[in-house]
Amino acid sequence: MKYCLIFCFLMILVPDCFSLVPSPFPYVTEDDLPGARFEKPKIYTRESLYGYINGAAELYLEYGFTNAWICEIIWMGGKYTAEIYRMGNPEDAFGIFSVSRWQCKNVPSLSPFSCHTRYQLQVCSGSFYISIINGTASSTDSITPVKIAQAIVRKIHEAPADISYYLPGLQPETINQKAILARGRLGVMNGAPDWEDFFESAKGYTTVILHEGDTIFLSVRFTTKEDLNGFMVSRNWDPQTINTEKTKMPTGEIVSLISDHHLLIEMRTTI
Repeated sequence: MKYCLIFCFLMILVPDCFSLVPSPFPYVTEDDLPGARFEKPKIYTRESLYGYINGAAELYLEYGFTNAWICEIIWMGGKYTAEIYRMGNPEDAFGIFSVSRWQCKNVPSLSPFSCHTRYQLQVCSGSFYISIINGTASSTDSITPVKIAQAIVRKIHEAPADISYYLPGLQPETINQKAILARGRLGVMNGAPDWEDFFESAKGYTTVILHEGDTIFLSVRFTTKEDLNGFMVSRNWDPQTINTEKTKMPTGEIVSLISDHHLLIEMRTTI
């Protein structure tokens, strides 16, 4: 009778444990990485994420974070921290990737969005943001993270984000590799802090920022047309004069509408 009660108790607990990471979730096991040793993985939800990344949790929540799988992996002579974050949708995943990547040394062909530095490999695939962190910078550590990421990405069958509509006319490869997608104030603060003042009075917006050649592109999509008009008025731009044709503002910006509540701003960095 005692063992029967214990078994029943465990059967109640197990579903609750696995429900923290809804299926399908692309975590990896020894079957995916033969010879690897896995520490006990940690699962984080919207409520518990603060316990892992503290202040940065608010930024992740801004991009629709739902849950994460974090695990230490010892493999091929190195120790790595594999982090898999499920974001709200592919665009959200690209957003958190774009504001997190920094000084990429190379771009592995794992997905349209990847960034490899000496100590970290970052990948965006479908609605997932993946980070593989290593403690050293040996030649092995430049190869093994890619193998771990490959095993994860193989389990993701969702299409990648398509953000080319933010910047019509520009090459998608350029946008994928250089653009920052900032979701509101927190996104701008973390991914493009030089633009905080520019967006100080803006509400309900997502912006894609790209510096290409001598031009800076700001593609700003607002939640409502009222938010768009409020932003234009705050910049002393007359909403009645702005349409799908490019219009030069008195302060030098070239402004046009992509849609009813989507604005494209171009600024020249040289005269």
